[in-house]
Amino acid sequence: MPINHCVVVIKQTALATGGRAAQFARKGDATGRRIIQADAEHQHTVDAVRAALAKKRITFAEASLQQMNAATKRRIRAADFVVTIGGDGTVLGSSHYVMNGSLLGVNSAPDDSVGHFCHSNRKTFARQLDDILAARWLPAELARMQITLDDQPLPELALNDVLIAHDCPAATTRYLIQCGDHEEEQRSSGIWISTPAGSTAAIHSAGGRVMSKRSRRLQYLVRELYREPGHSYQLTRGWIEPDEAIVIASKMPQAHLYIDGFRTAYQLPFGARAAIRLAQSGLKIFLTQGSSGS
Repeated sequence: MPINHCVVVIKQTALATGGRAAQFARKGDATGRRIIQADAEHQHTVDAVRAALAKKRITFAEASLQQMNAATKRRIRAADFVVTIGGDGTVLGSSHYVMNGSLLGVNSAPDDSVGHFCHSNRKTFARQLDDILAARWLPAELARMQITLDDQPLPELALNDVLIAHDCPAATTRYLIQCGDHEEEQRSSGIWISTPAGSTAAIHSAGGRVMSKRSRRLQYLVRELYREPGHSYQLTRGWIEPDEAIVIASKMPQAHLYIDGFRTAYQLPFGARAAIRLAQSGLKIFLTQGSSGS
């Protein structure tokens, strides 16, 4: 696999970010005990990735996940190889903008990060880079979601999930939900919509089903539905077929639509309509060697 345009997206650690977490870590408080060690592991990983790319004479641009500006997004869209250094949050935040290239997630602190989408680390990266260049390791393609807000497509393609909820966790989420030919008015604590790859995450914890990563369907699940006496509800959980969309119309003055976590959020005021469907463009990502694809 030739690599002509490479972008390395690097997480900013809690220690580097500063604030209370860094202060408590430097004071030796128990709440920040792991932060200093995780930062050191992260820096060692960054150095190892830089050295391996330089050894192969692969030029690359570096970007920060916390400073994902328009220029960085354009670089990622144009890249044929994107390396993320951090955890799943770094993968997700970068994956939204990967178009024709492939992505490799490097877990920079495995003792502190789950790294579900990260199948490389400091010790394995150089060898795995050789396998990628020699086409011994090929990426798999994972489904993503396209979101339109009031008929305007959003630039981010969701890899994991979408959450629609009131701004205040203690407030009721009110909306109209439509899937297929059926529409209902509901009150709940929010709605999860998930890709197959995201089905092991929050939606599963809320009671959803784990899906095959190869599936082309999406899944939705209403959280803590208020069942009004005398009313029956059909759209509490289910599947969204590849040619369908689920539409949520907000009945709240203050609500948000969250894409793959908290960093990417859009306001969903009263009357706003969000439609979520399978994206035409999936994400090419390197998964566990031996199971990634052909």
